[in-house]
Order: sequence, then structure tokens, then C-alpha cells
Amino acid sequence: MRSWNLVCASLLASLVSVLSFVIPFCLFLNFQQNHLIHVVSDGMEVMLYLTPFLVVFAFTGYLIILALLKLPTKIFDLSQFIKVSLILLSCWTFLVSIILLEDQVNYIDFSTLKIGILIYFAILPIVVLGCMSANSCYFVMSRKIKAKVISLTLF
Repeated sequence: MRSWNLVCASLLASLVSVLSFVIPFCLFLNFQQNHLIHVVSDGMEVMLYLTPFLVVFAFTGYLIILALLKLPTKIFDLSQFIKVSLILLSCWTFLVSIILLEDQVNYIDFSTLKIGILIYFAILPIVVLGCMSANSCYFVMSRKIKAKVISLTLF
């Protein structure tokens, strides 16, 4: 991708993926603690304070991932999603294996592995949603650039 297309696509992907994670989670925390009207719970405050850090972390991750991949051919590109999910799986497996191989974890207790697999499958739709938004942003920006180039060559 071109540099500005890559930056804008990564920014949109990070915003969409973080907000699609934070908003339902905060609503769940608010509903779980029976604060349905106007009282903000402690968990919801933590998530709202954590949101800017999540956006920066997701922006960096999408910037690296989208820079490594080829240009998208369509908005719902299955090969791109498979590549992104394999990259995420390898990073997540490395993190979970570090936790499992630490001396503090009991060698028979595989609850960390189960929770790690569950979190991976929970994060996967959010990552796919971010990739779809990045692809759509890329297509919109490339159409605008092509239209600008065509209008400049006509005059």
C-alpha cells in the first residue's frame, strides 16, 4: 500500500476494531453490575481509560500487518483474513506458551491454554472486522486518487 493509504487504513481498522470491542464490553459491565441508568462502574472506567492505549496498540499492529500483506483485491478477502489470523495465531501461541512454560504454572493445569484458545477465537471476528474496514478505506481512497488523477489529466 502507499504510505498515506496504509496509515489511514490502519487508523480506521484500529478504531473500528477497538470500538467494536470496547463498546459491547462496557455495556456488558454496566449491565452486569445493574447500573443501567447513569452510574459508571469501575470496570467501565478502566476500559474507557484503556481505550487510547488499545487504539495505539491496534494501530501499530495493523500498520505492521497491512504493510506485510499484498494489496487487497476486494473488501472481504478470504486469503488476507487467513494470513492475518495465522499471524495473530503465531503471536498469541507464543504468548500463551510463555505463560505455560513459566515455572509458576502447574504442569497439569491447562486452563491457561483453554482460556488462550477461547480469547483467540473471541478476538478473531474483531480482527476480521478491522481488516474489512481497512480494505474499504483503501478502496475509497484509491478511487478518490484515481478520480483526482483523471481530472488533472483532462485539464
